[in-house]
Amino acid sequence: MSKKIVLAADGTTATVSEAVIGDILTTAISTNEAVTGMYGLVQRAAFFVGGMVVQNKRKNGSYNPL
Repeated sequence: MSKKIVLAADGTTATVSEAVIGDILTTAISTNEAVTGMYGLVQRAAFFVGGMVVQNKRKNGSYNPL
């Protein structure tokens, strides 16, 4: 069960709803939204591998994250 948490404008309340697959991308750059559960883990893994790709490109000139 993945959930999407959206912080309200007042900053003290939040709404929780079921997450959809597109929320992985839309919440990646949001400061007021987050995904939890399996979608949250997928998002964090994508950030991790993306960081590895960028670091390897800077260091060796290749996009290979391994």
